[in-house]
Amino acid sequence: MSQADIASLKNNADPARRLRLPIRNDSGIHLGDLQCIDRSMLDEPGLIGDLTAWRNQSMPFFLTQFTATEERTRSWLEGISLPAADRILFVICDPDGNRLGNFGVCNIRPGAAEFDNVIRGRMSDIRNLMFHCGEALLEWMFSGLGAKTAELHVFSHNEKAIGLYNRLGFTSTESLPLRRTEENGVVKYSVVDRSQANAGFDYLRMEFPVERFEDRIRRHF
Repeated sequence: MSQADIASLKNNADPARRLRLPIRNDSGIHLGDLQCIDRSMLDEPGLIGDLTAWRNQSMPFFLTQFTATEERTRSWLEGISLPAADRILFVICDPDGNRLGNFGVCNIRPGAAEFDNVIRGRMSDIRNLMFHCGEALLEWMFSGLGAKTAELHVFSHNEKAIGLYNRLGFTSTESLPLRRTEENGVVKYSVVDRSQANAGFDYLRMEFPVERFEDRIRRHF
């Protein structure tokens, strides 16, 4: 899938044609869908509020930290996320359509793409939901996008997220030092030389090659 196709997917205005990736457990039972946030979804009641609340509750794990507002979230969707050809964001929905979180992909380029905006927004009775969301998105990245490597970045003290990514099959490849700055109420973490770091934790780079994913499928069947 080309980057032009990604932009076209997000420009869709017909809910019936929205990209939906099925989420299934190890037994093949349908747990819900990853629904692409496209123009047809933009005005769904509660969507902007959900995305804003989820961002705020997960703010300590972002490189740039601020108090999100619905106005700011809508502006980001309309002005940055939807027009961008190198990123896509999905809402996690259960079979009844209830929104439970979001899961995205960014830095889409030939041969690689990166997990982005991974947030469990609401609790549910679905076991291992984020793990199975990750599996569904990896399959799409490798088969739909043609990626050879899935990547992600995560704070080294975010043990819960790292545990999820290890279970999915990601391994750490690099530990990047960070510098924390704060201005006008906005906290930013930047990758710097080790001598300039002051954050107290690093930014881990993790990877998952397509060969590992293919081997898992062969062993499963």
